[in-house]
Amino acid sequence: MARRLANKGRRNLPKTTELGRRSFSSTEARIHEYKNRIKDRDYLEFAIDRIAIELTHFLTK
Repeated sequence: MARRLANKGRRNLPKTTELGRRSFSSTEARIHEYKNRIKDRDYLEFAIDRIAIELTHFLTK
């Protein structure tokens, strides 16, 4: 409840994603951007490494 009240004024701001701070007009635009990113081999390696780091951090808690 407290978290919901603390974030009440920030609901209209663009969400921060791994693609950075961007606002998308539709879900299709977001999906299209992700598909373009996945085609890049370097980004795919970066994403896998980042997921591995997050999982390692979560499992060591």
